[in-house]
Amino acid sequence: MKQFFLIIAITISLAANSQTPYTVAQFSYDSIIDVVYGTAIDYAGNTDTLKMDIYKPVGDNNCKRPIAIVIHGGAWVAGSKEDINCVLMSRALARRGYVVANINWRLGTHKASSYSMYALCNTGLAHPCAYICDSAEIYRANFRGMQDAKGAIRYMKSRNAVDSTDINNVYLIGESAGGFVALATAFTDQASEKHASCFAIGNAPNPDSDMSTYGCIPSNNDLTRPDLGSIDGTLHIGTYDASVKGVASIYGGFLDLSILQQVNDTPVVYLYHQGSDVVVNYNYGTLLGRMSWECFAQTNLCQTFYFYPRAYGGEGIRQHFVSLGSGAPTYTADIVNNYQYMNDCFDNGHSIDNFTLRSQNIADFFSTEIAASGNNPAFNCLTGIESAAQLNRISIYPNPASDMITVSSSAEILSFTLTDISGRMLTGGGCHQHTLQLDLQWLQSGNYILEVIDEKGRTAHQIQKQ
Repeated sequence: MKQFFLIIAITISLAANSQTPYTVAQFSYDSIIDVVYGTAIDYAGNTDTLKMDIYKPVGDNNCKRPIAIVIHGGAWVAGSKEDINCVLMSRALARRGYVVANINWRLGTHKASSYSMYALCNTGLAHPCAYICDSAEIYRANFRGMQDAKGAIRYMKSRNAVDSTDINNVYLIGESAGGFVALATAFTDQASEKHASCFAIGNAPNPDSDMSTYGCIPSNNDLTRPDLGSIDGTLHIGTYDASVKGVASIYGGFLDLSILQQVNDTPVVYLYHQGSDVVVNYNYGTLLGRMSWECFAQTNLCQTFYFYPRAYGGEGIRQHFVSLGSGAPTYTADIVNNYQYMNDCFDNGHSIDNFTLRSQNIADFFSTEIAASGNNPAFNCLTGIESAAQLNRISIYPNPASDMITVSSSAEILSFTLTDISGRMLTGGGCHQHTLQLDLQWLQSGNYILEVIDEKGRTAHQIQKQ
């Protein structure tokens, strides 16, 4: 059999002109609105029907689309999947090739027994529904949100055949309270990480009757606070787990850093926060604390928010990761250091300063993880790897290899293409032989995709350079 010898040389122009998959907004999208993914009991003992909007790319021709779960904010008492940032993020990711589930989750907290809106205050500054009876309410609300998000993950994984998704590439994006829920969902993987407040505790007090005026009290308001159950919740328990590959927190944070002690594979983490945030301290502080003591107390505008727990914001988490050194998760911190004590009340720091930039940064960061997993849209729909193995038509040896590999086919090889796992074309060419030898010495160590077209069809193979 005649040997065909080829020395491959990568060119700078090929790399420069390529695009990493899942980073470019190049597709149109479609959406399915109000898909019910479960029901669950809310804080007041009522049944809540949980819905999501699903966004899908159109025209991507990809059999293994990554999944994103978008989680809205609203201080654990308000907000919905219709919030504009959630809709924009869902569209942005779908246009990049994700299947996105933009979810509603259980909201609500038991309210304070004593409340009085000051004369100069209004619901735009300090909504009465945010006045909680004690700090346990935030831990419990976040726990319920985490259970719902885990149920949404398992539900989306169960739809993989319908949505053409990759169940091994699931990512969470949450803002504000949704950022807390997202981080808790990604990292709470042990029963021992359940906070004491989420077991059965004493009844909540009777809420101040004034709060009913603002719609803060449901008609059926059960004040008992039972055990909230498993960290996994009850939705769609079975075939699929709730593990994720990455999480993005947009001005969210951690209530408890101890859940960072992972047993399972550690997700990658994207953090965005501004120092001017008076709702969630970007470093470490009481939730709503800066609003209470820098914005309200100086003018006696509104009643101070009592009982909220302390939390770590994006900068505080970044500092913790630095202290962990090599033990920290893979992360990127998109921090805007614009903190000014007593001068941030009207800066709207609890917001995204540049949505286009931040959504692109999230997509770029997650794309690296997706590529490293071997997900490549150019080859995700090929089934030739299995069929070739069954027919014993193509053999590649040695693999892994340090310098040279031989590709042999019982059919005549017509052409080949070599790409990295992000989809960037490195080289390719015609052959018209049964055997092809490729020099790998110029490649860095890692995994690559070799596509071979012979007289019987197209196959894709993973090549490992040692």
